[in-house]
Amino acid sequence: MSDVLNTETVIRNAARKIFTSKGFDGTTVQDIADEAGTTKSMVNYYFRSKEKLFSSIFQEEFQHFFAVIATYLNADLPLRDKIAQIVELDTNKFSAFPELPVFVMSEVNRNPGIVLSLIGKVSTKEFLAVLTKQIDAESKKGVIKKIKAEDLLLNIQALTIFPFINRPLMMKLFNLTELQYVHKINERKKQIADIIWDSIKI
Repeated sequence: MSDVLNTETVIRNAARKIFTSKGFDGTTVQDIADEAGTTKSMVNYYFRSKEKLFSSIFQEEFQHFFAVIATYLNADLPLRDKIAQIVELDTNKFSAFPELPVFVMSEVNRNPGIVLSLIGKVSTKEFLAVLTKQIDAESKKGVIKKIKAEDLLLNIQALTIFPFINRPLMMKLFNLTELQYVHKINERKKQIADIIWDSIKI
């Protein structure tokens, strides 16, 4: 059983790497097999098809991402600290998989029906309810302006994702090396958290 799970994990990790760099259409089962150090027949044996493997990985990524966000939002912490933690989470996630934002955008444009149906399987209702309750409480106390939970999260995502989507352009425009750009992205964590907080505080 452990050998089976290990083989599945190796194939899954290889597929994640190839999908995010080449996209769905640009990836072949042979690409995945080569990256995993196995054969096409083994990839098909464990996952049946490229489509099923893609769906499995895509849904897993979103479920994990939102599960971690939910953990932060459910924590007994001040709203400002939660904002900082979500910024940290977003930045670290996309630093680990810098191709992910572009990958998601390209796949949504390529086949919005499939991708949006996969995203739709991830439940956001509970953690949005928790965040809404905290926002309402802070707003009633006169600490922050009234804002919808989804708008707050969208504002955070806009500031954290953009540098990854425009990475090559920004590096060229500001004449930055890869290392310098990574450093700048990490520097921006506190700046983004402060910008978001300043936009809603009274």
